[in-house]
Amino acid sequence: MFNFQGQQGQMPAHSLALNPFALPPGMPGMQQAQQMQQAQAAQRLPPQASSAPEPQRPSANTSNKTQEELLDEKARKWQSLNAKRYGEKRKFGVVEQQKEEMPPEHIRKIIKDHGDMTARKFRHDKRIYLGALKYLPHAVYKLLENIPVPWQQIRNCRTVYHCSGAITFCAEIQKVIEPVFLAQWGTMW
Repeated sequence: MFNFQGQQGQMPAHSLALNPFALPPGMPGMQQAQQMQQAQAAQRLPPQASSAPEPQRPSANTSNKTQEELLDEKARKWQSLNAKRYGEKRKFGVVEQQKEEMPPEHIRKIIKDHGDMTARKFRHDKRIYLGALKYLPHAVYKLLENIPVPWQQIRNCRTVYHCSGAITFCAEIQKVIEPVFLAQWGTMW
């Protein structure tokens, strides 16, 4: 345990040697700590044989019903918890509505209007364009992920774009599992 000088081979009498986190003797709260230790020791002891008869255990049928009821209650709690956690987010009692998808002409117009950034009305957008550079590698990755493959004539995909046209992301992922995708490429060669 602990090796104190001058006490080799014998255990010290105070409780700090047994438990370094215990209160030293004479400190306030020491009696409470002793009572807690005694209660824990009493719980560890095997129960004494008593003359009182043991209460009858309920039959398996009633215990199953209570278990089923407990499981049903747990399931209801779990569902309500997940409904709160993953349900529609409410802010100040108002449900936020889904945004409608804009037609493709909208982004075409934004890109066309922002083609010449030298105009005076775009001087504040330059900062937005510089901030969007951080996300450009991810935008290129999503673009490469959504390039039409040789067996597709055209590929339309949903996009997410900034209102100034600073950056645009393809918002779709592949819907074909990898073995089928490899087989499709195999048929093209």
